[in-house]
Amino acid sequence: MIDAILAKSLHWGGERIRSIEGPQPNPRPTGSFPWDAQLRSRWPEISQEWFAFRSAGGKLPRIEQVLEESQGNIGTWEAGLLMSGGRPCTLLAEQFPVTTAALAAVPGIRSALWSVLDAGAEIPDHVGPNTGVLRYHLGIDCPEDAAIRIGATTTEYRDRETILLDDVVPHEAWNHGDRERVTLFCDMLRPLPRPWYALNAAAQRLLMLDRRYRMAPKRADAWHVALNPDFVAMN
Repeated sequence: MIDAILAKSLHWGGERIRSIEGPQPNPRPTGSFPWDAQLRSRWPEISQEWFAFRSAGGKLPRIEQVLEESQGNIGTWEAGLLMSGGRPCTLLAEQFPVTTAALAAVPGIRSALWSVLDAGAEIPDHVGPNTGVLRYHLGIDCPEDAAIRIGATTTEYRDRETILLDDVVPHEAWNHGDRERVTLFCDMLRPLPRPWYALNAAAQRLLMLDRRYRMAPKRADAWHVALNPDFVAMN
């Protein structure tokens, strides 16, 4: 019942947002957002934390294990949840203090995770359900032949570079490279004029009632303990 009400609210809110915003480029330019430059400036420290975790044997669950539903990906897509509901929320986040601090300083951030697409993996053409957020990728370790197609535009993932997209536009992603593709993957509140920004922020808080998102931090913690017992023991 709650999920059905939330779905109807998202649909209604999406229609309103589209009418308010009008046509927008996709992917979107990031130059007008100071937080983008701030995150990119932290790339050396953020990537260092990632490589230290992976070099020490750190493992992540598959995204369907965190959300408890298939995302339609072909091949392995791993997800390391760092933030949910706008704040750091998991045991994994404790392994990345610099990264989570940098993320927490981003205005309007709702969620963040490590997104790891294995070599040869693909995410087929799809649309996201939530018009209230924009999706952002910061390239951490990106091989050649890893890219995302948004509408008719294909953009390659590159280290230190960012992609900001409207998730409700049809898009697909792939990694045809020779190693895993790693990005810092975030959802942030769509920039809207008043009072719509505040109304959208309230709607995003209500969305956390959806069991998929409400329970994701607990599931992520359980998988972190199962996959990384040595890290947990050290803490």
